[in-house]
Amino acid sequence: MFKSKKPSPATSDEMIFHRFHLLWLIVFLLFVALILRLSWVQLGGGEKYQQLAAENNFKQIPVVAPRGKIFDAGGELVVDNESLFAAMYLETDQSKEEKLETARNVAKALDLSVADVLKSMDVGLDQEGNTVPRKQPPYYPKKIKDRLTEAEVVQLSEHPSDYQGVNVFLEPLRQYRDDTFAVQTLGYVRPFAGAKSSMQKYIQAAEEDNEGGYLDWEQVGMDGVEYSYQDELRGKHGYRLVRVNSSGRVEDVIKEVKPEPGNDLTLTLDETMQLETEAFAEKQLKWLQTEAPGRNRAPDAKNVYAVAMEVKTGKVRTMVSLPDYDPNIWNGPVTAEDYQDLTYTLRNGTIIEAPYDARDADDPEQEYQRHPMSILPPGSTFKPLTTLVGLNEGLISPYTTFRDPGTFYYAPATPPVGNSGGNNYGVLNAKKALAKSANTYYAWMFSRWYRSEGKESIDRFNEYTHQFGLGVPTGIPLKGEQTGTEDYLVIAERNSGLGAMVLASFGQAQRYSTMQLAQFTATLANDGKRMRPQLVEKITAPDGKLIKTIQPEALNETDIDPKHFQTVKEGMTAVTQPGGTASHLFQDLPFSVAAKTGTSEQDIPKRGRVQNSVFIAYAPADDPEIAVAVVVPEGGYGGIAAGPIAEKMITTYYERYMQE
Repeated sequence: MFKSKKPSPATSDEMIFHRFHLLWLIVFLLFVALILRLSWVQLGGGEKYQQLAAENNFKQIPVVAPRGKIFDAGGELVVDNESLFAAMYLETDQSKEEKLETARNVAKALDLSVADVLKSMDVGLDQEGNTVPRKQPPYYPKKIKDRLTEAEVVQLSEHPSDYQGVNVFLEPLRQYRDDTFAVQTLGYVRPFAGAKSSMQKYIQAAEEDNEGGYLDWEQVGMDGVEYSYQDELRGKHGYRLVRVNSSGRVEDVIKEVKPEPGNDLTLTLDETMQLETEAFAEKQLKWLQTEAPGRNRAPDAKNVYAVAMEVKTGKVRTMVSLPDYDPNIWNGPVTAEDYQDLTYTLRNGTIIEAPYDARDADDPEQEYQRHPMSILPPGSTFKPLTTLVGLNEGLISPYTTFRDPGTFYYAPATPPVGNSGGNNYGVLNAKKALAKSANTYYAWMFSRWYRSEGKESIDRFNEYTHQFGLGVPTGIPLKGEQTGTEDYLVIAERNSGLGAMVLASFGQAQRYSTMQLAQFTATLANDGKRMRPQLVEKITAPDGKLIKTIQPEALNETDIDPKHFQTVKEGMTAVTQPGGTASHLFQDLPFSVAAKTGTSEQDIPKRGRVQNSVFIAYAPADDPEIAVAVVVPEGGYGGIAAGPIAEKMITTYYERYMQE
């Protein structure tokens, strides 16, 4: 008989050891497979997920990054974000009839038209069921409506079978304050889908920097700081990779990449100065329209433009454009009537031609053409530059005298130049001519220059104005700044060079913006150094880390001999002293103010001649810190309508920045 051979203990242990190794290897390979799978999910790119979404029941849902916040110079929050619910459509495999039914249900629940819902769903159908072109691939999520009410959220969530493919997500939306803090300067945002034509430079930059493409529904800056600092304010979007069921409902979140908020901006604008100037300017308009006595009443004065800019840094502390509007109008549907009103309030009249506020007129479109725009002749506020040019060119000295004839005839058969109110100021020098604002003095000076040098005098004069920021961009970081018009060049070309120079000498043959006048005033105060207007002080990351501090920037220095600025400073200071055209202003301040009043005349088609109130000033006169410019179209005398607004800005600046 054969006996079975039993394995030895050593052989048995060896078999167990090999089996254990085999089991360990299997477990190891399973872990490797799992890790590789997780790594693929973790590291896979957006294109792979899009392919999954297109072929399977996976969807990649973009998560919009919050825009950066905006603060005033003192750290007060002026623009924020609010998380609100939005209805997003993830296309299902429903039939054409079922998709139409879903659209009808959604339209009823969200108070929208069926046509608008189908357009948002982008399923290739119109409300009659006809095939129309798609805008995006089927796997691409489509937003139907944002800012859902609580009732709308409940309706969509509690009756999912009626709204197949419709999901509710949170997304950040821009939130503005309830007041009108510098509304045109801050600007506004709109969905990217309607802003593509104006966003080309940002689209290209995002592509070059691999920052990701723009989403049709993400909010982008359309004007003001929101537009100019779009790249800084825009964050980096995240996404969710989700699995949906046959009804288009999210079942699982496979992967989530959180969005990175945009950077925050700290403005140079001062909340107190801005809001108090806005309120004071509105009160001043009402006084001019209904309460001002006698010839000071200005019933057609409905607009105010005002800028306060630091002399040595260029920081803009106040920037007012009235009328303004409630920025929260962009938080809901904007009606045709809303857009009509925005025509008269949307533009920042301190840098762009803004129209007369004709909203109350029977025929607004006809009425606004009967009034001046916001860019208008500077009038006598231009005379400090005329004085500097005359001194620098050797046309006059500080002590050159001129006996005022009251009316000055600069050419035969030409209407003479007269002073305001028909005044005769007697013997004038440079300082007194500024204090009294004598048109005759400047007409006499520039007529002599033109007769001596002809066209060359016009060219040199034009160069001087550009050095002070007049007729050229100020450099303010805002969209659409206009440079004004140099009408004297056209007059010289078509009619008379002599007449052009005479009219230009006292500010009647050129038109400038309020921002240009503010920069001009600051350059006068800064002895010829022109600073770039600055709106943003610093840029910080969402965690508060400083990214960049904006430094003051000098754009140029003028060719004016520095010694001549003292003569002009003395003349402008005399304007606010007894006998000056603004002697009633700035009396409560502990320092002298240098100023110049202006009452510019303008001929309006179908209307005739109107008088605009213009005022510039800087303070303290001996060591300037702040420069201001104010324009009140059809406001009348510069010292009456615009002057008190300038006084308010300088007084508030003193209280905010100069008192210990």
